[in-house]
Amino acid sequence: MVEMAMTLLTHPGEGPAFPYAGQPMHILAGHGGQPPGFAAMEVTIPGHFAGPIPHAHDEFDEAIYVLSGRLLVTGDGEPEEAVPGSMFTAPRGHRHGFSNPSGEPARVLGLWAPPEPALAFMRDIGAALTPDTPPDPDLMREIYARHASRLLP
Repeated sequence: MVEMAMTLLTHPGEGPAFPYAGQPMHILAGHGGQPPGFAAMEVTIPGHFAGPIPHAHDEFDEAIYVLSGRLLVTGDGEPEEAVPGSMFTAPRGHRHGFSNPSGEPARVLGLWAPPEPALAFMRDIGAALTPDTPPDPDLMREIYARHASRLLP
């Protein structure tokens, strides 16, 4: 029987990372099933980042907590500015998106539950997004479809 750790401490720069729009996305929790209930990742969103096309995920919930900088977040209504200390949540099936229209980077903490489908999606979409060009809708549609997600412009 494999014993799972009761606690897990991830220090800055530790743990696995993968690219998201040209920046390292650091996995703080959820990698390797530790813990099994959620994933947490930290990433810097580049200035002038167009962001993903508004979309919905059908297999996981998502939340973005702004640590520094500002994001423009989109849900079902008009876009709103998220400043440090703001948390934007998107339950499964709900339309959401974000961008960073300012010239300054924004550092965020992302939370997803459950972790496995979210980590797989974030790896694929992160590699396809670039910091300086809008996303290709056809490529995004294909990636989203593979991960039980939908574009909802």
